[in-house]
Amino acid sequence: MLFFGAWAFDTSAAADGSLRNVELDGRAIGGRSEAEVQRVVADMAADFGGRAVEIRTGDTTLESTAGEMGLAIDRAATVSAVLDEGRDGNALARPLAWVGSFASPLEVSSSYGARPDQLALVLASLEGDSARQPVEPSIVTSPDGVTVEPGQIGRSLDPAVVEERLMEAARRGEDPLTIEVEPDEKTPKVSDAEVQTVADRATSITSQAFIVTVAGKQAAFEPAELRTWLGFQAADDGFEIVFDGEAIAAAVTERIGSMGDAEPKDADFTLDANGAVQITPAVVGLACCGDDAASLVANALRAGQTTIELEAVTQEPELTTEEAEALGIREPVGTTTEWNGQQQVKSFTTYYDAGAPRVTNIRRIAELVQGTVVLPGETFSINERVGQRTAEKGFVLAGAIANGVHVEEIGGGVSQFATTTFNAAFFAGLPFGEYQSHSEWFSRYPRGREATMGFPNPDLQFVNDTPYGIMVWTSYTETSITVTLYSTQYAYGEQVGQSEEPAGNCTRVTTTRKITYVDGRTATDTVGARYRNGAATSC
Repeated sequence: MLFFGAWAFDTSAAADGSLRNVELDGRAIGGRSEAEVQRVVADMAADFGGRAVEIRTGDTTLESTAGEMGLAIDRAATVSAVLDEGRDGNALARPLAWVGSFASPLEVSSSYGARPDQLALVLASLEGDSARQPVEPSIVTSPDGVTVEPGQIGRSLDPAVVEERLMEAARRGEDPLTIEVEPDEKTPKVSDAEVQTVADRATSITSQAFIVTVAGKQAAFEPAELRTWLGFQAADDGFEIVFDGEAIAAAVTERIGSMGDAEPKDADFTLDANGAVQITPAVVGLACCGDDAASLVANALRAGQTTIELEAVTQEPELTTEEAEALGIREPVGTTTEWNGQQQVKSFTTYYDAGAPRVTNIRRIAELVQGTVVLPGETFSINERVGQRTAEKGFVLAGAIANGVHVEEIGGGVSQFATTTFNAAFFAGLPFGEYQSHSEWFSRYPRGREATMGFPNPDLQFVNDTPYGIMVWTSYTETSITVTLYSTQYAYGEQVGQSEEPAGNCTRVTTTRKITYVDGRTATDTVGARYRNGAATSC
């Protein structure tokens, strides 16, 4: 009983630490608290990290340290092993083990761990040029055929083997950690023979000209060009042939070319010699080729075929003949009014002196706008249609107003075209998007009913709020520019009032419009202008 009492007392006294007579790697660590055990293990781990490593391979010795190679004492596992020593096993045998420890200490070995990724990187760095990774065989294409570049056997240390032997040396307590290991030969994953079989197949399927036919048009692709489409990639059973789909599609499309007169064309509108609206029918296009053309060609080549017929792709025009006919573009719309002593009959005309540079610009912008079709719900924008006025587009230097100052600029004078269009839309009863009057009034424009132009603004926009399409038709003479809107009569506008009021250094002009619809409804709206007074440059 006295024996068991001594064991129980001694064990109880070490309840939160290591038992008496425990050694860790030969170092006495018995009777220590858990915190003390942790400090001892931490010191041992630090010492181990600096322990030298020698890897002898042939005539070469690679040198490093345990820490650099990712080897370390597993501190948590080692502390647990120390604290558990003498407390494990059969409960009846524990007192006997305790008494035996006075003659032979309870031995605990450190637990070790490794970081395989770090070890592999350091090992590769230490081997340097002496290590050689295997080189897979490759396939080389040329106009004359397809050949194989043989693979190469690699030779390098196996990180898993090095790790295992270093761990064994650490558990033996070696200092330095010294191991001997021979490099492993590493063969390519794919044999030269397997790759040669694929190369021979690639040579065979590209040994003859390949003919592509699309809607009666043919293109021949010779072996040298076919081989530029070849590619190769690893597969589960070796190598396989792949084709460059983008290269095939581009080559076929370029070689077949357009399908003649079968380019898609939208239905178009024009006026005949008698001023009647004529529709130029749309053309359904044919194009080479479908999205699957490249894969079809590749599959045909794989199958050993030398010809293939591809379907042309139908391309519908954006505006078909039927859609154009349904737009109801058939007659001038608007009303009859008077301006500058001239009757304006469902169109609007403004006048200029012949021969001035600005006339060139007015005519040029009229040519660029002529025939524009504005679909129901769309907004017509002169700037969007014409873009910036440049010399390359045929515009010349002429007078304009910029920030209240008279200047010369490319495209000067086009505001007269904007004013003419503004009035055509005004009397057709169409609402406006963006517009801005000139900063001073010119007698060649209706007062309060005009618009200036710049780029990207001011712009002139009107909105097609009718259920019909609207064609903007322009014409000019030596001394005038005319804008006519063709559609189906839906509404017309009339000027029914105008008022003026001061606005700083300017005069604000408000013009009231009455809009009459074909179903008898009426509505009113206003447009505005603001003109500088006298020599003022701003309001």
